[in-house]
Amino acid sequence: MRSNEEPVAHAAPPRRPTYIAIHTRDDAAKFLYLSSGVRQGMGFEPSQLVSRCVLDFAADTYDVHDYLKIYKRDSSQCPMDEDENDDSDSNACMWYVNIKSANGTPVLHRMISFKCDSSVLVVCIAYPDLPFKAKNALEVQLLDGPMERRNITHPEKTQIQRERRLALQPGYRASRYTMRNSQPKAVFMLENPKVVCGEIFGPEYRVNGPHIVFVTGSVSHLIDADISDVMQYPFLKLVALEDIAHVCKFFERMAETTDVLFENFALIKHPHIIEGDIFVCDEENPRVVVECLGAAVDDGVAILLRRLREVPAPKRDNLGNYIHTSIYPTNDGDDSAPSLFNMVSSDPETTDAPGWFKV
Repeated sequence: MRSNEEPVAHAAPPRRPTYIAIHTRDDAAKFLYLSSGVRQGMGFEPSQLVSRCVLDFAADTYDVHDYLKIYKRDSSQCPMDEDENDDSDSNACMWYVNIKSANGTPVLHRMISFKCDSSVLVVCIAYPDLPFKAKNALEVQLLDGPMERRNITHPEKTQIQRERRLALQPGYRASRYTMRNSQPKAVFMLENPKVVCGEIFGPEYRVNGPHIVFVTGSVSHLIDADISDVMQYPFLKLVALEDIAHVCKFFERMAETTDVLFENFALIKHPHIIEGDIFVCDEENPRVVVECLGAAVDDGVAILLRRLREVPAPKRDNLGNYIHTSIYPTNDGDDSAPSLFNMVSSDPETTDAPGWFKV
């Protein structure tokens, strides 16, 4: 007998698998976390890669240690005091690299990386359908700070020489973006957010939500808290009250896909974490608007938060409800700062990316 139930539709795997990798920012370059999309991108289980060295999977002909030079620290700088607003250097960059997959076949990847204290978060986009072509030099495009192209393998080739050579290529156009400085960023790892986000009943009501199991020291650049304050602390208690339901829906979306997703929301600047701390009432607690890049991992969620700006707490109407839309524009009309979404999602074939970016 034929069933009246409609067959369940299964989403087709993405043509360009995307996943997040987080690794240490040192010579060991060990994987800390990988999102579930690495199965489609590299053919590995995330657990197979954790604690292994990133360099072990490089498939290009240049010295794999060139990769570490992208994130080289100033020896005079304390890792926990790194100023991510220093526009003399870049905290975000993009490049192409061939990565060894689980079956040994090199797969071209487009990498977008973000430096955050002692860690590096990389958004990886795989091109498994393209033929292998080894690269003999590591060239990166800085996406903030100087906004320049750099040849890491051959540093003697100055930026001016490279720009002159590229300018002679047909169709070359200089980038229209000029970044004055980079916004502070922090990486969080959260527990698996198996939580039902219901109606918010009042200013004292908080949905517990997933706890924070890993965070970079740069969290203190976003809100009035440090690592010791927020470790094992419910993430939703850092979120502005009017945005909790909004963030819960974002978590639900991440749980349904292996893709990298984006969302904007607000944190409270002065979270009340430790008993005895000065309490700032909600109406007087400024909001820190952040852009969030996130992906599901096997044991939770990996997110990168970029600080956009600080705004006053929203007003309430006569019934005590927030006069708030939960929609924050990324740049407030400032075209000098491309969003995380634009950095990661722009198609180099159709944008003003230099010719060497195109695959």
